[in-house]
Amino acid sequence: MRTEAAGVAILVAALLAGCGGSSQPREDPGAFAVGVVENIVHNRYSEAWSSLHPTDQKVAPRGEYVSCESRCPVVTQPLSVKVVGVDNESVGLGDGSFVKSKAVNVRMTFAGGFRLTHTVHLVAVGGRWRFILPSWRFRDYRANRCPAVTGTGVT
Repeated sequence: MRTEAAGVAILVAALLAGCGGSSQPREDPGAFAVGVVENIVHNRYSEAWSSLHPTDQKVAPRGEYVSCESRCPVVTQPLSVKVVGVDNESVGLGDGSFVKSKAVNVRMTFAGGFRLTHTVHLVAVGGRWRFILPSWRFRDYRANRCPAVTGTGVT
């Protein structure tokens, strides 16, 4: 009887884990953040959108996101993209809620030695990482307008 109860408990735990909980993803947050940055700096906005937090996907549907981001494509790709730090931070989503995140500092190096460090905030959603839009970009999408040009192309 205990074996049956243990089996049921394991089954219930497995089902709950797959139902959209915010369990810690297995994927390295640094590698995930670099992938997001690579998608954006190579103007692969549809792929980037797939990694966007669901709250942000609702305010910026795929077609709108791709269209808006494509208006100001990145024209100079970095020579290298690497993680220079990962911290735990509480971060505000555009809807006003606060969640735990991994703040991944990604350094991009460009021709001529120019370097830019950008922080990508990752949130665990259903056992997977998702990146979030900066609050000002969220507000623009929520107001049904494309975000203004930032100069870097990195969201």
